[in-house]
Amino acid sequence: MTGIKHIVAHLEGGAHDAAVLKLSGTLAGRFGAALEGVFASVPPFVPASIDGMLTPQIIEAQQNIYKQRAEAAKKAFAGVAVPQGKAIWTQVEGMTADAVLARARYADLTIVAQPAPEETDAATDYDSPAEIVMGAGRPVLIVPYAGNFPDVGKRVLAAWSGTRESARALADALPFLGASSDVTVLTVNPHGETAAMEADIKRWLGEHGVNAKTRVAHTHDIEVGDVLLSAAADLSADLIVMGAYGRSRLRELILGGATHSIFRHMTAPVLMSH
Repeated sequence: MTGIKHIVAHLEGGAHDAAVLKLSGTLAGRFGAALEGVFASVPPFVPASIDGMLTPQIIEAQQNIYKQRAEAAKKAFAGVAVPQGKAIWTQVEGMTADAVLARARYADLTIVAQPAPEETDAATDYDSPAEIVMGAGRPVLIVPYAGNFPDVGKRVLAAWSGTRESARALADALPFLGASSDVTVLTVNPHGETAAMEADIKRWLGEHGVNAKTRVAHTHDIEVGDVLLSAAADLSADLIVMGAYGRSRLRELILGGATHSIFRHMTAPVLMSH
């Protein structure tokens, strides 16, 4: 385990930047990591239904908006305290997910904001964060659009299903966990014997200095995502850890039920790995 040495924070020049930067700055300080602020300059888009005579004005208006957002994001990033000489500002041309992924694959952790439901139409609400999770090859920490989250790792809920994704997510979460962390590993509707599985999880985490508790939930009437959110509320969790299930092909993103539910209704920062 080499730890977290480089963090990418996606900024959009809007209301969510403060929460992303607050948590990013805290983690950069904790890990002594470089913090790279990434802003995506999205190419102008002109709907086919628009009169061609209006195209130059539309393009100019969109360019001005992104210029203003870039300036706001850069100004906010400049105000974050990070280890000396480890603040990096990057502005990338391209669609949001592509721009962030271009930097995320050279980092140890990427931090993004959960979009608020009213910000965009229903078809595109969660496309970018989900595509980043599915395509980064690195853990992604998603900050809810509502709430105050200055730090993570004191009270942790980890979802475990015995799959590659859940194993990857729990391993990626190790830098956030320590002897003082209150960690609960939750399995929902397990298949087969659970005692050996729980013992193995406790042993493995214990080898990393983490004293974890395990919990099993059996439910067929409640969605798995809702079970996780309910448990997180009961534990006052400041971090949820889970594998991301699904696939992305030609920007048609298909997420598993629990992953989709958490994306939409998260109440605490969520560390996801795919």
